[in-house]
Order: sequence, then structure tokens, then C-alpha cells
Amino acid sequence: MTRRRYFPAVAGVLLCGPVLAYAAVEPAVALSGWLTAFAFWSGLPIGALVLLAMTRLVPGVWRQGLGPGAEATVPLLGLAALALLPLLACPPTLYPWAGEVGQGFRGWYLSPWPFRLRGLVFFALAGLFACRLVRQPPAVPLAITTLIVLVPFQDLIASDWLMSLQPEFHSSGFGLYVLAIQVVTALAVLIPLRLVADREAPAGVLAGVWLTALLLWAYLAFMQYFISWSGDLTPGVRWYQRRGDGAWGVVEYAVAVLGLLPLFLLFFPPIRRSRAALVCLAPPVLLGKMLEMAWLVLPALPQGQGMAAIAAALALMGLGLLSWFGLRWRRP
Repeated sequence: MTRRRYFPAVAGVLLCGPVLAYAAVEPAVALSGWLTAFAFWSGLPIGALVLLAMTRLVPGVWRQGLGPGAEATVPLLGLAALALLPLLACPPTLYPWAGEVGQGFRGWYLSPWPFRLRGLVFFALAGLFACRLVRQPPAVPLAITTLIVLVPFQDLIASDWLMSLQPEFHSSGFGLYVLAIQVVTALAVLIPLRLVADREAPAGVLAGVWLTALLLWAYLAFMQYFISWSGDLTPGVRWYQRRGDGAWGVVEYAVAVLGLLPLFLLFFPPIRRSRAALVCLAPPVLLGKMLEMAWLVLPALPQGQGMAAIAAALALMGLGLLSWFGLRWRRP
């Protein structure tokens, strides 16, 4: 029984190992795949931390429905911080601006060591806030501070990790769009696990929270697209054109269907009240968010996108098994 308990961790390491080893051969390709997996799975504890802080502020039945699961999930911030380390080893491999030499504050900010420092400080602060929130459940001022500090910081970090892959593109709403993906991802994991573990969990209330998060994601994703195209500025047009060409156009439609179809179904009260329906909606939502992260990251790669997609698939499975092992270790 003990050996079987460690199987997900061993399998996860065996899947992640070849991706990191391949970075010695084609670092940009392998690390693009790793970034895809990291961006997706780090969203689980980050989204859970945001939800945990909100449960401390907003009273209601949803607090009992999501609070325990969020508390059990935020320790995965440690795994996410470890998964960030390969990306910090050589930032110029993925980010063209990291190798440029500039003057003044801009030159300092767009250099490898400040980039590394921002990522490490973000996870250090997130871990600190998570520990304090778990140990002090009724701490409303602490929850307010967590949201005030981490949400703008997450916006900055999302720009570092994802938007700056194509430095000519910029969007003021990109960080909130990524945060919406992270919250939807966290809910797609926490809600089914809660419904399976607790037959008394309020399915209708939890489904309403999930519907709200999906609506927020759809709004932010569409508004970023609408503003970029209506402005008719070359960087924004090129960013979307690159993600609409060839196979990425199919992925784009798949992301829309896998996000909007569950959103549409959750408008119907019988589905919101059905535990089986909510559990069945989770896999397509998670698949859609995985594809969305690949859609955000991999088209920025000039060549080798096929191998990067394979690396992303291996890393997604590997980090997913390690995350599952972390949850099982926390709560067998």
C-alpha cells in the first residue's frame, strides 16, 4: 500500500525528467513546453489562494464548500515554486528582452536577475499569506491584505512569464485574464473533489460560483480580443494572427467551446443542482484551460512547436501527477 501511494510521485518525476533533459539539446523548445505546464498547474494553488482569501471575506455556504479544499491545495505553491526554477536558469532562452542591455530603470528591470527575483518574491509572499490564512481562519484584515498585494503582483508576474514572450504586445487586462484562468482551474478541481467527498456539499451554490468565474473569464478574454482588434495596432493584430494560423486556429475554437459550453450548461438549474453533471463538466473545463495555456505560450516559439507541444504534454502529465500526490499526501 505504501509503495502504491508513492506511485504518482515517481511517475510524475519520470515524465518531467525527459523534458528537462531535452532542455540540454533544444532549450527553447523544451522550456516552452515546461512553461506551458508550469503556467497551468501553478494556477491551481494560486487560484485556490485567491479563493481562500475571498472565503474569509464573503460569508455564506460557499465558504464551507470551498474553504477546506482551498486550504488543502495552497501547499502546492511549494511545488509550483520548484517548477519555476528551470525557467529562471536562463531567461534569455525564452524571453528575447532578457538578453538586451539597457540603461536606467528599464535596463535594470528587463534583465535576468530582477526577473528571477520577482518570481521568487511572488511565491515567497504567496506562501507566507497562505500559511497565515490557514492558521488564522477568521483573519479578515489578513485576507484583505492578501488580495490587495497578490492580485496586482500576479498581474506583474503574468506579464513576465507569458505576455513578454512577445515583448511588442501589451495589454493592461492580460494579468486579470490569466488570473481568471487560474480561478476557473482551481474551481474545476476543488468543486468535483468536494462533491465526491461530501454528500452534503451545496452543489447549487458551488455551481453558481463556478458559473461566475467562467463568465468573468469569457468577458476578460473577449474584451482583450475586442480592444486589440478595434485598436488595429500591429502588435496586437500579429499576436492574435500568430495564434489563429494553422492548427492554432483549431485550438482557439476548442478553447472557446470547452469554456463556453460548460458556461452555457450551468445556466440551467437542474445541471447546477446535479452533482454528477458538475463532476462531468470538470474534465472538459480543465482540458480547455490546458489548451489555452498552450495557445498562449507555444505560438510565440519561432520553430519546433510540434516538439514543444510533446514536451508540454509530458510536463502537464508529470506536474499533474505530482500535484495529485501532493493533494493525496495532504489528505489521504
